[in-house]
Parts: sequence; structure tokens; C-alpha cells
Amino acid sequence: GARPSARGAGGLRMDGQPVEHEAEITLEEAFSGTQRVLQFSNPNGSPRTITVKVPPGVETGSRVRVAGEGAPGIGGGRRGDLFLIVKVLPDSRYERRGDDLEAAVPVDMFTMMLGGTARVPIIGGKTVTLSVPAGTQNGRKFRISGQGMPRLRAPETRGDLYVKLEAQLPTRLSERERELVEELQRVRQS
Repeated sequence: GARPSARGAGGLRMDGQPVEHEAEITLEEAFSGTQRVLQFSNPNGSPRTITVKVPPGVETGSRVRVAGEGAPGIGGGRRGDLFLIVKVLPDSRYERRGDDLEAAVPVDMFTMMLGGTARVPIIGGKTVTLSVPAGTQNGRKFRISGQGMPRLRAPETRGDLYVKLEAQLPTRLSERERELVEELQRVRQS
């Protein structure tokens, strides 16, 4: 809040109030860091533009402080601070839990039964290859360490990515495929 400080000859001296602004950012922007340009009017009506740098790793509720860009003080008091309150928008591919991310990845059912590899998209636009052991159950989670979000206090370290494999069943079988699946069913029942 406003703090009265030493009285000058002109009466009370007050520091300016903090000013808060909300900014919505995407998960990708929270991953790499971003900036927002804010526009205000000065008391004399002239426009004022402030660029706020948003660091990597912010989450919903993170406050980015810009010193001395809040409301002006009174009687020679210093300006308040500007706070950008971050809201990270939901992402279609990743669920965020703190610094960790979770993603559902569709995998061919034969790869899950027989073993193989799956391509997993990681945040930042790359993909990694995940080894899928034979007999992997639908919904099994794998942890890929260090492929989550950067940590706000130590952005050179990152959380983990949890990958949930979802078996994709073929929608249309050829006659031959159907015969093979029926044969597999008979073998397993005997």
C-alpha cells in the first residue's frame, strides 16, 4: 500500500501505489519465455509503452515485477511498481503439473503387444524416440526426465515429461487381417 514517508516542506510525501495487469500466455510461451507490451497514459495524457519480459517457467499466478512503473508518488514520493499477473492458457497436447508435463501418445496396438518404438513430441517442437517393451499395457506411463518445463528459479533445470501410451486399434481390417486376429483369438482361448 501507500507508505507515508518523511514530511517535506510541501506536506505529506507518499509513494505511488502498485499497479497490476493480467497477461494470458500459451504453454509454449511459458516454456521459452516471452514478453508483453503494455500501454498506459501518462498523467499529461501522453502515451507510455512498457515492455515486460516474462521469464521461462512461469505458471498461472506468477507475478512479474517491474520496479518503478506503477502509479506516481505524491510530494516527491517514488513511483509504485508494476506487476504482471500471468495466466497460462490450457494446452491441447500437454497437461501441466508444476514443472512436469503429461502427454497422451497414441501407439499402434501391435507395437504395444510386440515391442518397438514410439515418436513422442516434446515441448519446444522436437520429438524423441521412446522404446516400447513387448506386452506394454494400455495407459502405461513412461517418464522422460528433463523434458518438462524449465524451473522458474533455475531455468537451466527442467521438470519431467510423463508419457501415457494409448493403444490405437485398427478401425478397418482386411479379410486376411481379420482371419489372423480370429486365429489369434482361437489360439489364446485353447
